[in-house]
Amino acid sequence: MTQVAVAQGTRIPFVSTCPRCGHKQDQWYSQIALSTRLRRGDPVEGYCVVCQESWQLVPNERDELVTKLPG
Repeated sequence: MTQVAVAQGTRIPFVSTCPRCGHKQDQWYSQIALSTRLRRGDPVEGYCVVCQESWQLVPNERDELVTKLPG
């Protein structure tokens, strides 16, 4: 398996709170998608299954995600 295939298959889980209803929602991004979004400054979004709404993560949530990325 190549390094790209391994990175794409690695999930980075996290929890984010829906700003609309206040429910904590489990989220995840692939390692490659998350690292690319953070490096480029692109939005990282959460999704609430209750409200069926998306939102952009706030800066402190983004900072926490950086610590979850390997090396």
